Amino acid sequence: MTGTKCIDLTDRSRKEKLSSNRDDLRRLKVRFYYPGKDDPDKAPAKMLRENVLKGLEINDLDFSFYHQRVKVYEDLEIADGCFPLILFSHGYGACAEQNSDLFSQLADKGFIIASIDHTYEAADVVFEDGTVIDFDTSLMEKMHKTCLTSHLDDFIMYRLKHSPKRALRYFDRHQRRYDSFMMERLEEWVKDDLFVLSQIHEMAQDRESFLYQKIDFSKGVGAIGHSFGGAAAYHHCVYADEISCGVNMDGSLYGDYGDRINHKPFMQIVANDDTNTVARAFLYHDKPLHYLSFADMAHLGFTDLKFVTHNKDYVGTSDPIKTIDTLNSSIIAFFERYLKKGDTENSTRFDIDESVLLRYEVM
Repeated sequence: MTGTKCIDLTDRSRKEKLSSNRDDLRRLKVRFYYPGKDDPDKAPAKMLRENVLKGLEINDLDFSFYHQRVKVYEDLEIADGCFPLILFSHGYGACAEQNSDLFSQLADKGFIIASIDHTYEAADVVFEDGTVIDFDTSLMEKMHKTCLTSHLDDFIMYRLKHSPKRALRYFDRHQRRYDSFMMERLEEWVKDDLFVLSQIHEMAQDRESFLYQKIDFSKGVGAIGHSFGGAAAYHHCVYADEISCGVNMDGSLYGDYGDRINHKPFMQIVANDDTNTVARAFLYHDKPLHYLSFADMAHLGFTDLKFVTHNKDYVGTSDPIKTIDTLNSSIIAFFERYLKKGDTENSTRFDIDESVLLRYEVM
């Protein structure tokens, strides 16, 4: 059984830059998913909630199959043993629970996942003291500078095919000219993740914590994210020594990297071979890079939303079960090899169902 538990954290070294109150400190909520001991008296919790998705304004939401498939139990006693840790960051405006199906399967395979709500940029954060902080919709106007030249750049970036070198040149120019806010926020998300990691280290040494002596740090820590969270995962692989491998689910690779090499195994996942905003991953690495392109997919199809709507603009038209099963199995295989085993040189392909893929390469 998969257990889940939330904790609130406050980074007293940082002011909250997005609050109207300049004295506010940065507060974060973290949802853990972990291997749990069987408890037949427990009822499963509902992870992906309708109010979290209200901003999408989708009319055909159906949670019946999703709640049958995803079985996660609040405050379950953690299983015996010591488990590798994976940090997860959601997409911009999304939530910590957005990939609960994946997290439950990772937990069943013996991983602990710390999924972080990035306050003000997450859909709906409810703290233990009752404070509720919704997504700050005013940030949408800051995400990208809009003007005639930015629209032209968007066309070049997202509609035209480029070589990786040319695509990286266009994307880097674009982010510096029009997406400086996103570059700034990436640095804050990175600080969020690393602060949470530091707190988990303390919890692993705290006899009163449910994580006491429960995490195996011997082969480092894994990082994964969707969309903007995927950019954070890549940033960790390039800059953070303790992060040993990472996965990016369809996230543009914002950030200031210069000629820095990624020395960690990485998995780059995209929809429909859209590679212009992730070209850096192909050019600057010296460890295995697994590249998976999913056919007939849309950006939010890499989340549990794939199970609760057929809206093709959000989740694409590919078969939900086959698609998510392939997504999950490839990510599990990645962390089994590179995090659990620490086999960082192995570049053989994973044995997965490729029928929903346009392309799978290991570089």
